[in-house]
Amino acid sequence: MVNKNYETYIIVDGNLEDNVIEDIIAKYESLLKKNGVEIKNIEKIGRKRLAYPINKKQNGFYICYEIISDPDYISKLERIYKLDENVLRYLTVYMSKKTIKEKEEYLKKRAVMAAKYDAEKKEAEEKELESKASEEKLKRDKESSTEVKVEVEKKDIPEKTEEKINQD
Repeated sequence: MVNKNYETYIIVDGNLEDNVIEDIIAKYESLLKKNGVEIKNIEKIGRKRLAYPINKKQNGFYICYEIISDPDYISKLERIYKLDENVLRYLTVYMSKKTIKEKEEYLKKRAVMAAKYDAEKKEAEEKELESKASEEKLKRDKESSTEVKVEVEKKDIPEKTEEKINQD
C-alpha cells in the first residue's frame, strides 16, 4: 500500500517525571520504527494545563509525531494508545500535500517573525545600554566638574583670609 503523511498527537499525564515522559517518547519512537513507520519529526510541545480534567488529571504533556505510515497501521497504533494508561488523549490526522505545504509556509513566516522580533529586542537592549552608559558618563562628568569647583574654592578661601588678617 501507499504510505501517507500523518501527524499523531498524544497527551501524556503531565504529573509524571521528565525521565518517565522521555521513556514514553522513546517507547513510541521505537515502536513506530519497528513497524516500518518513517518518523519525520518528534515535537515535544510541553506541559500545559488541560481545558477540563481528564481522568482527574489537570495537566498534560503534549507530544507530536510527524510520520509516514501505511494507513492500515494507524488503527493499530491508536489501539496501542488506547491501552496505554499514561496516554490521556490521542489524535491522528492525515496530512495532505496541500496541508504540508501550508504548514511549511506558516513555519517559515513564523521563523522570520521570530527572527525579526529577536533583532528588534536586541536593538532595544543595545539602545538601553547606550543610554545608561551616556547617563553614567554625564554623571561622572558632573561629579568631576563639581570636584574641580570645590578645589578652586578651597584655594581661594585661604588667600582671602590671609588678606583680611594682614589688613587688621
